[in-house]
Amino acid sequence: MQLSDGRTAWLTLSTTSDYRRLVGGDKYDDNPESHYSWNSLVTHHSTVQPGDVFVLWNKKILLGMSIVEQIEIGEGKAKRARCIYCGRAAVVERKKKLPRYKCDNCGEEFGESPKIEMVDVKTYRSNHAQAWTSLEGLLDGRQLRTLCVSPKAQDSFRRLRWGAFQQAIHGVTTGDPFGALVAVGNQIAGGHTTAMTRVRRGQGAFRAQLLAEYGHRCALTGPCPPEALEAGHLYSYAKVGQHRNQGGLLLRRDLHRLFDTGLLAVDVAGVIHLAEELRGYPSYALLHGAPVQIPLTEAHRHWLKLHWQQHRG
Repeated sequence: MQLSDGRTAWLTLSTTSDYRRLVGGDKYDDNPESHYSWNSLVTHHSTVQPGDVFVLWNKKILLGMSIVEQIEIGEGKAKRARCIYCGRAAVVERKKKLPRYKCDNCGEEFGESPKIEMVDVKTYRSNHAQAWTSLEGLLDGRQLRTLCVSPKAQDSFRRLRWGAFQQAIHGVTTGDPFGALVAVGNQIAGGHTTAMTRVRRGQGAFRAQLLAEYGHRCALTGPCPPEALEAGHLYSYAKVGQHRNQGGLLLRRDLHRLFDTGLLAVDVAGVIHLAEELRGYPSYALLHGAPVQIPLTEAHRHWLKLHWQQHRG
């Protein structure tokens, strides 16, 4: 749906969720925080324009939003699956239901593999890193679908009712991310804004994964507003340089800082331990000796043990 200045707001499905509804579809080079790729087989492929707003989700939760700075257009090839009955490229692969395949066009279900063909396509790659605003977990997939112009659409790009989206976001968060976003967008359009930042690549998807798994819950204190939650690594990300499986927990922002510096630690039994200098603060003293608020896996205990050895010897 168009904004007041003629730009369009899109609910854009991030492929980092490994979502591939149509059989034969190639995975794209996507990073929700910086760039998005698609091709001419995608509905609205040529409608998206620089200046449009991307609201990115992973089919489960909201990830964030940004403004399309530029779009690189090229040529390539892509796989396309055709129904063995009607010949239309509308085949859906089902992971939990048999027969394995279904055609959205004719409705036929079948178990044998559809015909896969290679076709020439135009390729598109957006850059939207400069205006990226993280809003992870503030809305879930059901809520986002209701905010679309066509709630039952299955496309990667879905027109979003911008006013309704703004109202929904303001209902669950404080501040005004939109004013800042529009300001950045105007600067981008003028061509004279440069931002230098060092980011943890994939951090947005990492936090989104933890939110999907644990909900709005700090691992140490329990239920918590999503605005106060951060994805905390249980190991040194700077040294490892990657997001390890079960290597993180959602932590309240202040507790995340204390954990990173070693002033707060958790033993392998899941009991919180505070450094002596923190126990004089009443709100923190209550945590000393308390159990964590989520079940710990063996992987969690492994990383927590290494953290303990580093900071408690």
